[in-house]
Amino acid sequence: MTLLPIRGNALGFAMVVATGAIAGIGSLALRLPDALVMIAVGAALIVMDLLIRLRFRPADGWATRSQFGGYLFFVPVWVVGIAIVAINLANASLR
Repeated sequence: MTLLPIRGNALGFAMVVATGAIAGIGSLALRLPDALVMIAVGAALIVMDLLIRLRFRPADGWATRSQFGGYLFFVPVWVVGIAIVAINLANASLR
């Protein structure tokens, strides 16, 4: 069995790990609904990554290049956050 390497950078991985605290507190300690907790996680990923990327705003590709912020595989972390928010908004609206 061959394991695929995780592609990304330490900043992107750290952002995902940091949002684990939001998930843990919201879900385990506060007992909030899962969709609400995951929307908060996605929003936190978006905010963290874009705040870091804003430092490089004058540079070309500041919002998408891996050198300027977090990324996982080939996707910037803020895009991952948008996907998490969208999936959980859809999930919440179906209930």
